[in-house]
Amino acid sequence: MAERKGTHVAGLDELIGGGFPEGTVNLVTGPPGSAKSLMGIHYVFNGVNVDGDTGIYLTLEESRDSITRAASAYGMDLNSLEKEGKLYLIDLGKMRMECTSSEELEWGLASFETLQDFLRNHIAFSGAKRLVLDSITAVGVYYKTGELFRRELFKFARFLKESGITSLLISEVTSDGDSRYGTEEFVADSLIKLDYESASGEYRRTLRVKKMRFTKHDPLKHPFLIMESGMEVSPDEVIG
Repeated sequence: MAERKGTHVAGLDELIGGGFPEGTVNLVTGPPGSAKSLMGIHYVFNGVNVDGDTGIYLTLEESRDSITRAASAYGMDLNSLEKEGKLYLIDLGKMRMECTSSEELEWGLASFETLQDFLRNHIAFSGAKRLVLDSITAVGVYYKTGELFRRELFKFARFLKESGITSLLISEVTSDGDSRYGTEEFVADSLIKLDYESASGEYRRTLRVKKMRFTKHDPLKHPFLIMESGMEVSPDEVIG
């Protein structure tokens, strides 16, 4: 059986057979405010602290400061791990803004091909075992057609698998709850959908593992809370 990379989010690994199978591409989707980035932060932070896995967090939309502040609010000090060379928080959005030419500003660091070239070198240099890409929705802006996006996403996913890194890709959903480009869930080995929905006049956060290859997983919808230490899933409570 392949090694698994646990998220170590309270209650979550119980639903997914102990974690993500090593070397897989995993997708977490949800509307704004559904804690997608927080889940990604947990994945790399806990990977270092619990499993000793060096991690890479690539952010294309949120600033580096926003990510570190969000993590710090739940007791996760990303800056200290960076200083120790155990975690790399890379703000590609800022790098894009610092490009000198207008063409680079618009296109230079947004394509899957460029991300692949960057990651190939960085994975080899860092020895990273975990990757978070936040988000592929931002990458999609680069492509003029959905067909081109799908083709390049498939190639990018193959590269990630061949690299051996266990990745978590973050993606927004449409107002109907569908994936933004209609193909992300087909490329990924697993799909975890987060939501923030209204029920009987109260809002609640929910999590559902809609797909997970190589794993007997729980497909039911479960509530989760945001506590002082971050996400806490209730694996024994099911929402109908």
